[in-house]
Amino acid sequence: MRTCNKLQAALGLCVGVGSFSDPWSVQGMAHFLEHMVFMGSEKYPKENDFDAFIKRRGGSDNAGTDCEITTFYFECQEKYLRETVDKFSQFFISPLMKKEAMTREREAIFSEFQMAVTSDASRLQELLCCLANSGNPARKFSWGNLITLRDNIADDDLYKAVHDFRKRHYSAHRMTLAIQARMPMETLESLVCDAFSAVPSNGLPPDDFKEFADLPFKLSEFNRMYWVKPVKDMHQVKLSWALPSMLHMYRSKPDDYMSSLIGHEGKGSLLAYLRKNVWALDIFSGAGSDGCEHNSMFTLFSITIVLTDVGLTHLHEVLNAVFGYIKMLQKVGPSERFFRELQTIEETTFRFAEELPAVEYVENLAENMQLYPPEDYITGSELYFEYDPEAIKKCLDALKPDTVNIMVSSKDSGREFDKTEYWFKTEYCVCDIPNDWLESWLSIEPDQSFSLPEPNIFLTSDFSLLPFPDQQDDNKKYPVKVQDDEFSEVWYRRDCKFKLPQAFFYFYLISPLPLTSPQDAAMLNMYVEILKQLLVEELYPADVADLSWSITPGDKGIVLKFSGFNQKLPLLLEAVVNYMAEFESSLTPSLFEALKEVQRRYFYNSCLKPEKLEKDLRFSVLLHVHWNALQKHAAMSKIAVTELKAFARHFVERLYVQSLVQGNISERQAVDACERIVGILKCAPLLPNTHPQIRVTQIPLGEHCCRVKSFNSRDPNSTVTNYYQSGPITIKNLCILDLLMMLMEEPVFDILRTKEQLGYHVYSCPRHTFGILGFSVTVNCQAGKNSVEHVDARIEAFLKTFSKTLKKIRGKELEEARSSLIKLKQLSDVCLKEEVSRNWDQITSGNYMFDQREREVSCVEDIKMPEIKKWYSDHVLCGTKTNLRKLSIQVVGSAGTSKTQEHELPLHTRVNKPSINHQPLQPNEMQKWPSGQCDFPSELPLQFIAEEYRNGQPNEYFITDIEDFKNGLFVYPVHRICE
Repeated sequence: MRTCNKLQAALGLCVGVGSFSDPWSVQGMAHFLEHMVFMGSEKYPKENDFDAFIKRRGGSDNAGTDCEITTFYFECQEKYLRETVDKFSQFFISPLMKKEAMTREREAIFSEFQMAVTSDASRLQELLCCLANSGNPARKFSWGNLITLRDNIADDDLYKAVHDFRKRHYSAHRMTLAIQARMPMETLESLVCDAFSAVPSNGLPPDDFKEFADLPFKLSEFNRMYWVKPVKDMHQVKLSWALPSMLHMYRSKPDDYMSSLIGHEGKGSLLAYLRKNVWALDIFSGAGSDGCEHNSMFTLFSITIVLTDVGLTHLHEVLNAVFGYIKMLQKVGPSERFFRELQTIEETTFRFAEELPAVEYVENLAENMQLYPPEDYITGSELYFEYDPEAIKKCLDALKPDTVNIMVSSKDSGREFDKTEYWFKTEYCVCDIPNDWLESWLSIEPDQSFSLPEPNIFLTSDFSLLPFPDQQDDNKKYPVKVQDDEFSEVWYRRDCKFKLPQAFFYFYLISPLPLTSPQDAAMLNMYVEILKQLLVEELYPADVADLSWSITPGDKGIVLKFSGFNQKLPLLLEAVVNYMAEFESSLTPSLFEALKEVQRRYFYNSCLKPEKLEKDLRFSVLLHVHWNALQKHAAMSKIAVTELKAFARHFVERLYVQSLVQGNISERQAVDACERIVGILKCAPLLPNTHPQIRVTQIPLGEHCCRVKSFNSRDPNSTVTNYYQSGPITIKNLCILDLLMMLMEEPVFDILRTKEQLGYHVYSCPRHTFGILGFSVTVNCQAGKNSVEHVDARIEAFLKTFSKTLKKIRGKELEEARSSLIKLKQLSDVCLKEEVSRNWDQITSGNYMFDQREREVSCVEDIKMPEIKKWYSDHVLCGTKTNLRKLSIQVVGSAGTSKTQEHELPLHTRVNKPSINHQPLQPNEMQKWPSGQCDFPSELPLQFIAEEYRNGQPNEYFITDIEDFKNGLFVYPVHRICE
């Protein structure tokens, strides 16, 4: 129940069925049904009725299919809750699921799958699942695509199968529901009963997978070493064990206990040892939250280690360290002291937890209701209830060398990838784990540096709140500037609303260096990444104690953020700033070389994703100075350790510090924190006229297109973003655009995604680019299905159709949209972090308009329909074109890889089985790998596509040299939002 005003209501419904129940003949059925039930109902037959209704009123909806559950959820304004619940409930009472909708939705599913094809995590998961025993539902292809939902089944049979599947599994007795709103409990109960009482119940039991629990994986295939070619350039080793299902052990959580120790990053940890040798940079441990790893048949416990180039050449030693650390844990046995510490941390976190957004909370709750008894619905996933040393010991003893699966992901393994996984086309090879390795791991002795974590010094002991002011006026509604000098500005606000013992310390260390050159921008990234590596061993206990810290590169410098229980936050701040001051003496050549390669890979990998490349290109065109990932990648080869040390020294010599401190903290503490930064770094203020400014280029009148090839020749995904620039932001034109986007949100999705099936991700949104307003329409599509020229043309056709739609909108429809937009802008913050983030945006943007939402509400109330129509007509091709400044950024995927695979084999045998006759790996082969030889080039030139695709367009339409295009264009002055 909510106590604050103007918050969204939400409902989540979870059905106890997922992809494990897919028929072998129609894999992807559960996912397909999740899509189909939204396609209209007998009571509300219009296909997009629910989506249109909820989006026009400021709400949203979504759904997800897991292995044993399927969850649906929505959020809306409370005054529309009853009507929304009624429409939503009809999907489970009498969905239409018409045959003509099947074609469109399986195309959507195929597009969704194609979006995931380049995900290394999804590819590894699918490869691991194909090692399950024959007949085990874990082998099923849960995504579904055109092979399983079109090529291998007739439409009539699919139509019958999806209706039969719904009748069998979508039964009321297998559904759980959670609803949240500021209404009396009796009202909510009555609302739900009235709406859902007609959901049919067949009383049939769910599918029972216990027969597969004893031996889910075939050891002769599972207990081997797999060498996988990833999409990204990376080195990673993943060890996995198939343990008995632990869903019923939620009260003691032995797998979480193990994960907390193996994944620990502090003193005495496995990762501390690997980092000391510069073999690894990160570690992830435990069973994932999704059903593929945590289900009623088994729990897949894994240890994933991100390797350096040197670590890859020392893979044997890395694996020795893993089993040595496990042996230490087995020798020491369960630690009640460590368990109680975990228990205390989780209890404290739960006690002072910030409220989640309603839609997120009801989703979690509905899913928890499938797993836990009623008394543990809320706490079952959060708390450690009881210490069970026997269960912990059992789990630790199960991490044996002779039952482990090892997957090494690297393009530089020196292996020949002679096999291909069927669905994702993942290339890999497989071999036995050498017997001498297995034998040595069985008798290995732990390294002397290994130990359990020490007692955590960052645990909070003081949860007291500062005295609250007697008068409301003593606590200002917005942050106030409590310090302003040549070094810094400090904004402060005492929290009197949420009343929790927490605080937020945000700092922006501003320097002109990052905008100076691509090399300086690249060194800023390196500087930040090395700082994080240097800090992690000391500060990891703070993460465990639910304190948060982050160091991130910003456009104009480094952003430091600290949050959590306020008592120990000054310790965190001081530790980070001390390492910045001592950076030169802390940086070793080996750490520099390892992180240099990691950073090069980061820039390279960011260019592989079409949507990331599109954003980088858009900013390259729009911003007067912008160093993109391609330029920073090229600059990396020129950076030496001496240059990075010099950069770090120069960076802290002269700074300007913007800061915001909010929460259970005093004004004096806020000022002291900022002064402490300046004091430790011994920095001087910025020189006159060197404060960095980010300015935006004005796109010339007309249409312009930047079309490039994707850097990943095997990625079938293309992306098209049509951006329409307006000009400097005012409250008035910002509100006009917000109303316009609210009216456009549903039809752009319905027409371009649902009806025309251009791609899975389709959306329109406003764009605020450093004070310059615009909007965009984005479609992520498949190159083999739709060309970027076609998508661009269809976007323009939609905008023309929408222009006609605007002309038909009458007063009532506008008032409804206006009311919804106002309610959205008046929504109360769910937690203090939301308020802090909004205030921080105002500070870092230089607007300082903390009451912007209130001003927008006042403005929205006065906007008339003719103003909206005129603004739209001025900015689009189908209008007056008075201010048409269109920039189309198009990244073209590979058309050949989106074709469906051959499908002559029986469905359940299509996944290529790993060979069991491959020659065992010899340990000395590990020494043959070259160190630091990556298969990505030192430079990544953009491949512009223009001449052959002009199609009658004027010559200046295509951009083939971004800097040449920008040369001579007008650059907007730095702009702050005005009335």
